[in-house]
Amino acid sequence: MSRRTFRYVPFTIEQDPVAEPEYAARCVSGDETECGADSTTYSCPEPVEEWQRLHAQETGHWRYRRNFGDYAVMRPPAGPAVREYGGVTATATCEHRQTEKHDGKTCCRDCARQLYL
Repeated sequence: MSRRTFRYVPFTIEQDPVAEPEYAARCVSGDETECGADSTTYSCPEPVEEWQRLHAQETGHWRYRRNFGDYAVMRPPAGPAVREYGGVTATATCEHRQTEKHDGKTCCRDCARQLYL
């Protein structure tokens, strides 16, 4: 039987400041089939909105699918206490390395949280 350890580290997910977001639109107006006209991909929404206005003026089409894409990075919690175990960097949160039983439930000896193994 293998033993599993579950760890919770409160990471935050943020937009990657190095990569620019992408904005685009596609005209989906049409009775039988979509128009299918696509805007160019831009790094801000204003040119895409302007393309939508111009396309609507020229064609009378009013329905668009807007697309937004970006890159995200996960950041560990800020704090001075960072430890290394076997080459793996971890924050100072409890790693539930020692367990004990309380009223038939498995709990961490250090932080007293109930563990579901």
